[in-house]
Amino acid sequence: MPVALRPAVALLAVALWGCDAAPGFASEVARPTLGTVDVSPVDVSLDTDAPTATVPLAVTGTLGGEGTVRMLVLVRYAETDSLVTQTEAEVQPGDFRVDAPFDLPRGAIGEYSVRVATEGADGRAGDQAAAVFRFVATNLGPPSVTANTPSPVSRPSGTNTARVPLVATVTDPDGRANIAAVVAVDPESGVTIGRLFDDGPAGGAADQTADDGRYSASVTVTSDFEPGTYELAIVAVDKYGAESEPALYTFTVR
Repeated sequence: MPVALRPAVALLAVALWGCDAAPGFASEVARPTLGTVDVSPVDVSLDTDAPTATVPLAVTGTLGGEGTVRMLVLVRYAETDSLVTQTEAEVQPGDFRVDAPFDLPRGAIGEYSVRVATEGADGRAGDQAAAVFRFVATNLGPPSVTANTPSPVSRPSGTNTARVPLVATVTDPDGRANIAAVVAVDPESGVTIGRLFDDGPAGGAADQTADDGRYSASVTVTSDFEPGTYELAIVAVDKYGAESEPALYTFTVR
């Protein structure tokens, strides 16, 4: 059987039926929508020996929605997924353009992802879009390496071990951002023995200070080591694949 509404509820139902928005109820703002989204330039090239390049990044497209839309442009380095820059702008529906220029060190070559996020006037998240551009620069030459000479170490006994510090100072004419890897190599066989890091104490590779150009590792000496002098070759490789001349690293076990 039909259920009768109480008078107050009936009046509210009538009020809601008779208008688009009852008093006290905010009208819903249309969610922002992105149509075509383009990024320019898609290729950035640095042909001089300048230490940095300015990327004149511009994001264009069409936007649907109501009222002022908050737009956020985030640029990340694809190799490390690290945030490079972000730009915020207020955009009206229709055709839009957001300029987001920024500088890059010449050695930071590779792909960059651009993410565009929108937020409506009521704070609700809207559409997102993504694009990619690539940065290249003329290679000014291979890196160079110098290695430390540690103090002699006594051969441990039994299951004890001793650690010998290995520190290589690396420079590159394109800047430290262009260093891809620093490795220790057996000078006779050419086999890579291990990698050195410049990521600070948190990295766990005996490095003291992150991003200072001093790449570190340690050699573990056991009782199996015969007394004598041991040699390794330290080689740095840049992002173009160019290798440094090997730097000789020696340590002595007594």
